Amino acid sequence: MPTLAKAKSSNLSFAPSYLPVAVFAGGTSGIGQAMAEAFAQQMKGRARIVLLGRNAAAAEAILARLPKPTDDDGWAHEFVPCDATSMAGVRAVCAALRARLPYINFLVMTAGENCMTECWETPEGLDHHLSIRYYSRYMYVKELLPHLVVAKEKGMDAHVLSVQAGGLGLTIPTDDLGLDNARRSTIKMLRGVMLSFAAMKGIMRGGAYGDGLVTHFAAQHPELTFTYTNPGQVTTPMSVYFNLGWLLTPLAWLVTYVVMPLLQKPPEDSAQYMLYALFNSERGVFMRNQYGNLVSSHVCEAAHSTEFDGTAQKVGVRHGEPMKGYGGSDARVKLLIEHTERVLGAIP
Repeated sequence: MPTLAKAKSSNLSFAPSYLPVAVFAGGTSGIGQAMAEAFAQQMKGRARIVLLGRNAAAAEAILARLPKPTDDDGWAHEFVPCDATSMAGVRAVCAALRARLPYINFLVMTAGENCMTECWETPEGLDHHLSIRYYSRYMYVKELLPHLVVAKEKGMDAHVLSVQAGGLGLTIPTDDLGLDNARRSTIKMLRGVMLSFAAMKGIMRGGAYGDGLVTHFAAQHPELTFTYTNPGQVTTPMSVYFNLGWLLTPLAWLVTYVVMPLLQKPPEDSAQYMLYALFNSERGVFMRNQYGNLVSSHVCEAAHSTEFDGTAQKVGVRHGEPMKGYGGSDARVKLLIEHTERVLGAIP
């Protein structure tokens, strides 16, 4: 495990000869904000940073603090409004970014939400939790991959980093992938009263599906870098209060004000560990823990058929190779991606 000092020292050695372009989805709060700010300070203004999120006021304040490029550079840091619960909106934002960015070196995705007492459908008919934690991230990667490929072809870094539940080995399920059945079984009158089983499922499955996301795209583009990390417990706006429903209010107070302060690290420290993972330029897919430590990795050299492979059904195995902290299997990832393409393809 790298110490915080070692992580910072390693990060300081990152000094690319090119102008890095970094997109932070969820960059207006929490870990995403801390990473964007640390990245900008590291580059001393010599980086083009794009923040995606919903909070324009927060974005304006963040951008005002970042080191600025000169007028002669011909570009500026920017904020692009984006609602991660709208797949049509995410698709439109990605199209706009492709139109005006020359390439993308770093795509960092950190957006999340921890509502554990309610679940609901978005206007597009998707589970709210899965929209933020999985579907939007899938859309970002799929739509922006061409610009990451351009960066790699130019001899630059090209890295996708998803911050959520990497290395935890949460098993990708094979049933009710969109959680339609889970939501239908929810008793509406208990919303806000106690923990919601469907909401908890959405939170956990969003983390599990992340394994499938990075391994799927890494197999398609083995020349790029895909990392899935688990930030651990971090002091962010999401952790101000752990709402467990009014029936469990005493427990929520205990967790929020006694337990979590003992476990949480400042977002600025977490950002250094996440940058430590981000600045790794090796190709392949990487599972890393809250300190940027490698849990496991895999490089897909060529298209791998699972039709007659005896390992296709084995959880924790990718293309015949065991991966520690990985909750997918070739068959489960295939099923998940088919589901994802089907539901996203139905959204105009």
